[in-house]
Amino acid sequence: MAARMMALTLAVLLALPAMADSLPDPTALPSTRAAEGGDDQPVGVLTAIKLSRKQKIAVIDGLEVAVGGRYQDARVVRIGESEVVLRRGKEITVLKLYPHVEKTLRGK
Repeated sequence: MAARMMALTLAVLLALPAMADSLPDPTALPSTRAAEGGDDQPVGVLTAIKLSRKQKIAVIDGLEVAVGGRYQDARVVRIGESEVVLRRGKEITVLKLYPHVEKTLRGK
């Protein structure tokens, strides 16, 4: 009886790594690109925003870009708490840090 329990336990422990391979990586970058606009606009994944008293920096596709800097062929116009505004010519693209989250005020 004890040998069967140990064999069953061993089988379960050996199967755990195989089951973990099918789980998604929670730290991986999103696979969908979240941007507003057409296909010809620069599109990237906004992964972080660094705010300090002196500087605002956005991390887009792993590249750090400050206000006034360039990402691909677009200029960073504004960096907010949860979004970055890019401008290429007359076209505006907004990259959101949490594209699937909608903020609402309490009680409304």
